[in-house]
Amino acid sequence: MVKHKNTDKIKLLINNVVPLNNGDVALFYALYKKLEGAGFQVKIATYYYKLAKELYPDLPFVEEIGQYKIYMKLPFLKPLLLSLLFLFSKHYREADVLVGTPGGYINSNYNIKNSLSVYKVAKYFGKKSLIYSQSVGPLNKKDALFFQKLMDTSISYIFVRDQFSFNILTNLNISKQKFKLTKDAAFLLDFKEQASKNLKKVGVSVREWNYDGRNKESYIKLISAFIKESVNRGYTVEFISTCQGLANYKDDAKLAQEIYDNLDITLQVKTTVLADYFKFEDFYKKIEEYDFVIGTRLHMCITSLTKNIPAFNISYEVKGKECYNYLELSEYSIDYNEGSEKAMQSFTNFITNTDGIRAHLKNIMPKINKESNADFNFFKQKITEF
Repeated sequence: MVKHKNTDKIKLLINNVVPLNNGDVALFYALYKKLEGAGFQVKIATYYYKLAKELYPDLPFVEEIGQYKIYMKLPFLKPLLLSLLFLFSKHYREADVLVGTPGGYINSNYNIKNSLSVYKVAKYFGKKSLIYSQSVGPLNKKDALFFQKLMDTSISYIFVRDQFSFNILTNLNISKQKFKLTKDAAFLLDFKEQASKNLKKVGVSVREWNYDGRNKESYIKLISAFIKESVNRGYTVEFISTCQGLANYKDDAKLAQEIYDNLDITLQVKTTVLADYFKFEDFYKKIEEYDFVIGTRLHMCITSLTKNIPAFNISYEVKGKECYNYLELSEYSIDYNEGSEKAMQSFTNFITNTDGIRAHLKNIMPKINKESNADFNFFKQKITEF
């Protein structure tokens, strides 16, 4: 195994990026800045390329392969034609290493064959592939076998961002030399300690989740109860999400409006639905206005925490609870359909202890950031091994 010390000679392509969700932007942007700072030549293969370039003209976006409408309507076609698509992509052909973007798309709620088959093709063309800070699972039997074979033959290394994912790879008997436990990639963002502005304002992000037998009506009642409790304590409420305001993408503002429309008028006068799209830097600045955040979108929570703003997590997938476990904030992460009594007790404890949570964040967030940077340095070494 040879290590290439001159990182500026290595061409990286971060792939599978969707830059329209500010949670995803936080993930790939944090990784991109680290890779760029390490001296690599970096390009970012993205879906929605034209809009991405319009929103972020200074980032080195290139077109992701297979983003034509036919592949969205007939997703089974893409894996069959990947070799041809790869050959026709200058950016894939010229890359030395593919780096799978951070996130949570390796589970059976999504079409993992569609998003991961490119690594098999990359291996055939002599490219190295690694994946940074992913959640893995749950996987059905078919997907588990596909992923296991891909890890054995085509993917050189993967960082997983939670213990649940680590256990899945262990149970699949994947070589322990090929994966490592890390934190969510957004913790590569520097911790920015913010003094409480005490504006008596709360940010609330919502998300509809139609998997795992979850009940939308129970979730709506939960959010409504939290809004009522917040207003009764003297706060105003703003619905805001990492994912909103774009016609051709998921829009959490629609669910927020539905919840707002069913609130009592006494709560509506204290509540606002923000429906516009925020570019990441604007979103990241906006969250400084809140005394605390209620986040269903995990990265609504994480981006707030990186600014020392307490965040109450409503976990629709295991990744939320896993993250709050290593943050030592597990008591402030509840299930999407948590029982009303337990949920409200956890939430009232959270509001009462926001000052204590801020003090805790001052201690633990720099530690998490330091660990994340150490893991990145390890990942960087893995990139340079050929």
